[in-house]
Amino acid sequence: MKRLLFAASIALCSNLVLADGDLKPQQGGVMAEAKSGNRIELVVSADMAMVYLSDHSGNTIESKGSTGELTLLTGTEKTTASLSASGTNTLMARGKFKTSTESKAIVKFTLPGKTEEQVRLKLK
Repeated sequence: MKRLLFAASIALCSNLVLADGDLKPQQGGVMAEAKSGNRIELVVSADMAMVYLSDHSGNTIESKGSTGELTLLTGTEKTTASLSASGTNTLMARGKFKTSTESKAIVKFTLPGKTEEQVRLKLK
């Protein structure tokens, strides 16, 4: 019994050590983390979408030379827009974006010299 309790304690503690905490948006958007550990924050308005890039530690990632694509799914509507570098750590798309609390987004982005990354988000 003691071994079982000890093993359960170790398992619970190891999850706490590996946990990275919540992804906290800095720009009022929604956040996601790619498999590489790079993070994005997506902010969508009626005529513009911004993607803010940061690393696993929260440090900004230079967006110069980066490209991407945003796909918004709202009900049966699908909107796709190209993302291009816009500022120090941002990618931007202009267009007409219809969103709701049920909208979902797929963001694909490629940093210079890296492979394409993809994240999925649910808008709030």
